[in-house]
Amino acid sequence: MGYFIALAVVVWIAQTALGFWQFKKFNRHLKDLRKLGRVSIGRARGYFASGVLVLFIIDDDCRIIRGEIMEGRTVFAGFKPFNHFNGLTLFELSENLCKSMKLSKQQTSAVISAQKEYESYKLMKTEENLAVSG
Repeated sequence: MGYFIALAVVVWIAQTALGFWQFKKFNRHLKDLRKLGRVSIGRARGYFASGVLVLFIIDDDCRIIRGEIMEGRTVFAGFKPFNHFNGLTLFELSENLCKSMKLSKQQTSAVISAQKEYESYKLMKTEENLAVSG
């Protein structure tokens, strides 16, 4: 019984260390991307399917300059180019557009999440500006 408890502790420590490593790797990557422009982040959690993270670098007009995607079940998943939407604005993204590009359900969910998260961010900034000036 003690063997199983020791094994569980070792696995838990390894999982924690690898999760921390993945988080640091993501933050370094995000910092590099922010040098290129604003970044909109979308995610779709995976319980039975792989989780998906989408990053869109956007210009001042919310036009997508570059996209990247990370999908997988392990901490070793990395970002890959995801240029399906380059040249479009965030506001042009839709589920129908994703379906026409034959994206998976998880990918579509992450793309729409990036759009909604950015809209929430802009709304929050607008409210902050109104509170400061009002």
